[in-house]
Formats: sequence, C-alpha cells, structure tokens
Amino acid sequence: MKIAVTDFDGTLKPFDDRIPPSTIDAIHQWRAAGNKFGIATGRELTMLNHDLRHYDITTDFLICVNGAVIFDKDRNVLQSIRIARPLKEHLLSMPLIADTNHAMICFCERQSFSLRSDSNYVPTEIAPPISWSDVIERDDVVQFGIKFPNEEDATAAREVIEREIPQLRGNQNRIYLDINVRPVDKKFGVENLIRLMDWGNDEIHVIGDDRNDLPMIVGFNGYTVARAADFMHQAARKVYNSVGDMLNDNI
Repeated sequence: MKIAVTDFDGTLKPFDDRIPPSTIDAIHQWRAAGNKFGIATGRELTMLNHDLRHYDITTDFLICVNGAVIFDKDRNVLQSIRIARPLKEHLLSMPLIADTNHAMICFCERQSFSLRSDSNYVPTEIAPPISWSDVIERDDVVQFGIKFPNEEDATAAREVIEREIPQLRGNQNRIYLDINVRPVDKKFGVENLIRLMDWGNDEIHVIGDDRNDLPMIVGFNGYTVARAADFMHQAARKVYNSVGDMLNDNI
C-alpha cells in the first residue's frame, strides 16, 4: 500500500482555478488500486470542506491546521495539539499582534473564527467574529493565522514570535503566517498519522508548493509542483505539473 499526502492551496487546487478533472481521475485510480489519499493543509476542517465539497474526491485522512489536528476517513479526531491559555495570552498581548490591524483568524479543532476580519482572507460566513476574551477562554484553539501586507512582514513577525515565545512556531505560506505549538508542522502531522494508523512499512509520497510544506518535503523526500518557487524545486525530489501527474507516476 502507498500513502499520498498533498497540500491543498496551490498544490491540489491551483490558486484562482479549480482542481483539474485529470487530477480527480488520478485520485480515483490511486484509491482503486488499494492506496490511501489525504490532504495536509493549514486550513481547519470547515474551511477545507467549504472548497472540497465541490469535487468528487474522497479522502482517507486529513491533516489539518499544519499538523495540529488529524482526522480519519470518518472525520473522527485522532490528534489535537492545542495552544495553552498562557501562550494565547502572551501571543495576543504582543504589540505586533495587539497594536496592528492585520486580519487574524483563530483556528479551533473543527471551526475557525475571525478576530479581525478580511473577506479576502477568510469570509465571515466561514469564520464568524469572536471576541479576544472568548478566544482566551476556549480550550480547543489549535492555531492563529495572520495575513500580512507582504511576505517580508510575515517573515519578520515569525522571527519575533519564535524568539519571544519559543514554545510556538510559525508555519508561513507567502503572506500568511500560521502560529502553532512547537513542534507542530506538516512533517510532524505526517509522522503522527503514520504512527496512529500503523502505516510505518508503507510508501509515503508527499507533495506541496510553499514554505509551510517544506518540512514534510524534506522529511519524506517529497515532490513539488512546477508553479512553486525555486527554493521548493531545489528541495524536492521531483517537480510535477499537478498532483494527478505525481499520483500517476507513482501508482
């Protein structure tokens, strides 16, 4: 049996485009051959389902919020790595968070909420508003997401946060910075999926397109897509035009 893990935004689903029908056909063929297929994404479950529902795609697992939450094929929670209250309080009190107006999302185990909304980031019908005090009180917060004006600002913020709160790490995707408990990243999520499902002797094929995918690409000698940046091409074992091409090449 072989296990395929793909990033969603920019990898399985190209930005500003639909998932190609050829990729959907390849997923069907991959699973029909007895292999497993799933997604590793920075999104939480509701946010992912909002787009995934438009396609005839069945997943055998989901690795959500950059590896913090893992679901089986029936959407039962296998793992949930939550951010403790003292870490939330420290993070939300930092000037680069509290004294700016950057769009900010609170990701919980199965739902997201807007701390500062931006319809071009996550629409409020997917992430309804929530107060900062309610975020502190919730015990199922697994990630914070912030949209910055540019990639340089996101990188600078990640470095400040990781330096001031070493228990947290930033998983960055272009201008978007997701903040999780260390050591959560997609490599961590794939490793724990393998352990939880007892898939240690099976082939693992991972593919992604940006910086938050890099840990799993390096960790599992994985692949990237042609539209990814040069640093991803250099890290990947092979470059494909689509997830479908990767599946067809490795079935």
